[in-house]
Amino acid sequence: MLKLRRQREDQQKRVVAERLAQIVAVEQELAQLADLMQQGIEAVRSMQQDSRLDIEQTMVQRRWVTHLQQSEINARARMRELEIRLAQERAALAEASKQRRIIEKLKERQMERYHQEELRAETRMADDLTTTRYVFEGIETT
Repeated sequence: MLKLRRQREDQQKRVVAERLAQIVAVEQELAQLADLMQQGIEAVRSMQQDSRLDIEQTMVQRRWVTHLQQSEINARARMRELEIRLAQERAALAEASKQRRIIEKLKERQMERYHQEELRAETRMADDLTTTRYVFEGIETT
């Protein structure tokens, strides 16, 4: 039973670790998108400041920046979804840990009870031996 609870807890730990890795990947994607957007915005500004303005190239660059902004919105939505799942999975991990600790405590109590019963049995046996010796010594002296 304890082994099963430990396996469940370990499985939940793996799930949480996977989710954290996914969150890190999305964070890296967001950082890349931010860099690309900054580069795109700077490119549009430099094109606008250039004396020979290429309207078509400027429009292409603006569409690219708009695409990057939409990608950022989508990545942030995925991030929120992953964070919600992570919270749920952490709650499941906490529950699995709690169940494992309950079984461990139960096992400790059973072991303690067993040791107490063994001690009582040994005490009874010692008392019986003492009583028997006393009785035999009393019979021999009479």
